[in-house]
Amino acid sequence: MLASARGIIYNLGFKKRMKLKSRFWQVFLIVFPLGICYVLSFIIPTVLQNFTHWVGSAVCHQLPHHSFSLNGRQFALCARCTGTYLSACIGLVYFFSKGKKAAVPSKSIFILFLFFFLFWIVDGVNSFIYEVLHHQFLYTPSNILRFLSGIGMGMVYSLIIMTIVNYVFWKNKEQEALLKNWKDAGLLILCESVLVFFLFSKSNYLFNLAGLISTLTVVVLIGLLYAILVVILAHKEGSYQNRKDAFIPLLIGLGIAILQIILMVHLRMKLTNFSIFPL
Repeated sequence: MLASARGIIYNLGFKKRMKLKSRFWQVFLIVFPLGICYVLSFIIPTVLQNFTHWVGSAVCHQLPHHSFSLNGRQFALCARCTGTYLSACIGLVYFFSKGKKAAVPSKSIFILFLFFFLFWIVDGVNSFIYEVLHHQFLYTPSNILRFLSGIGMGMVYSLIIMTIVNYVFWKNKEQEALLKNWKDAGLLILCESVLVFFLFSKSNYLFNLAGLISTLTVVVLIGLLYAILVVILAHKEGSYQNRKDAFIPLLIGLGIAILQIILMVHLRMKLTNFSIFPL
C-alpha cells in the first residue's frame, strides 16, 4: 500500500517536472530570439536597417508614401505589411504557447477572423482604386487604416498556419482549437493591441527593433509553409512526437524560405524597383 502511494507521488512529481521542463523550453524559444533582436537592434542599427529593407523587398512594394517614416528613415515594410507581420509575430508566439491544438475554431471565432480577412481585402481594393484609378471608392485610404487592416490579417495568418502545423506535424495533437472560446480570442486581441503604440512611438530603437521583428517573421512564416509542404511530400504527417523530432523538416523549410527570399530580392532588383499595385 505504502509502495503504491510512493509510486503515485513519484509519477505525479515526474509529470510535473516534465511539464515545467516543457514550459521552460517554450519560454526560452520565445525569449531568446527576442533577446537577440534586442542586442542586434541596439548594437548595429545601420547594418540592421539595410538587412530589413533587403528582406522586406522580397514581399513588399515598400512605396514611400505607403510606409511609416521616422527622422527621415523609411520603415522596412509598407504600413499594411508592417501591421501584418508584427501581428503575425505576436500570433505565432501566442499560439506556440497553446500547445499542439489542431481543431478548427468555432463558428463565431471563424466569423470574427473572416471579418479581419474581409477588412484587409476591402481596404486593399479601396486603396488600389484610389491610387491607381484615381477614384475614391469607399473612403480616403491612410497608412493607419492600412496598418490596422494588416493587424487583423496577421492574426488570420498565424491562426491558419499554426493550426495546419499542429495538424500536419504532431502524432499526439489535441482535438481542440487554438482559439476555443471568446476568452482566448479576447486575450489574443489584447496582446495584439500593444501594436497601436507603434503608431505613436518616436524611438529609433523601437523603430529598428520592429523592423527586425517584422522581417524575421516574414522568413518564419514562409519557412513554416515550406516545412508543412516537406512533411506532406515525405508522407510524414502525424509522425512527430515533439519539436525536437520535427527539427529537420523545420530546418529544411527555413532554408527554402531563405533561398526564395534571396531569389525574389535579386529578381526584383533586375526587373523593377517599384510595384504597379500600390495597395
